[in-house]
Amino acid sequence: MMGKFVEYPFDTVKVRLQTSESQVFSGTLDCLKQTWQHEGFHGFYRGLTSPLIGAMAENAIAFYAYNRIQSTIHSFSNQPSLSLSQLFVCGGLSGAICAFVISPVELIKCKLQVENVQAYSSNSASKPKFTGPLSVLAHLLKTQGIAGLYKGILPTVARETIGVGFWFGTYELVCRRLLQMQGKGEKSELGPASIVLAGGCAGIGYNITSYPIDVVKSFIQTDDVRDAAAKQKPGILSTIRTVYARGGIPAFYRGLGITLLRAFPANAAMFMTYEYLSRLSIALR
Repeated sequence: MMGKFVEYPFDTVKVRLQTSESQVFSGTLDCLKQTWQHEGFHGFYRGLTSPLIGAMAENAIAFYAYNRIQSTIHSFSNQPSLSLSQLFVCGGLSGAICAFVISPVELIKCKLQVENVQAYSSNSASKPKFTGPLSVLAHLLKTQGIAGLYKGILPTVARETIGVGFWFGTYELVCRRLLQMQGKGEKSELGPASIVLAGGCAGIGYNITSYPIDVVKSFIQTDDVRDAAAKQKPGILSTIRTVYARGGIPAFYRGLGITLLRAFPANAAMFMTYEYLSRLSIALR
């Protein structure tokens, strides 16, 4: 919970950079400056409630599914341990499962994060359409039904399948390399510094591999907030063309810098918590 509170302003800046045109924000520092000038402290935390709840469910499902899928593959394998490619598959499948839980959460979050941005360029103080997550949820259910909560589900599934595959895969890879370097045999023998390094690298691996898909996802989920007059629902291919037209390949990486800045410590803390809780549960059996 505390980790999400600390990292959320970084996420807000990331989503705003992903979905805005270059003339709105010249870069990360400009986005930080304008958000503070127009909305103050509160502007960095619009939509926080939704991901606070979603993060707990997402992490629980991701780790549970990852371990269960590993056990299933183990039952069909004669090997003492799974290969890195098998662990990547386990991670990818757990990510695909998580996507159906986090897609509505991210939809609500992203709409709230970018809603006020369009007023920046005109220096107008337009009243927000949504007052909070429940306001967005009620609007979506009223106008689009349950299906409206899953706008952008395909890129979300793609992002989570690839990203979480690399997330767990990178973590396992770094742990194995550290075990070799330290002459140890079990992951439970690794100390806190090793877990921090492996977890931080996992966060970097997730974001670098899945970031362009995340840009497309955010763009699709916020199209009606950015352009209320839009009549056509954006498809994946048309969104890719639109993003590319805004700045070529670099447009798919807007906001990556600030994302990586918070990815290492946030994921290091997450894997540290997971690893030591796992060790505690084993010790208490």
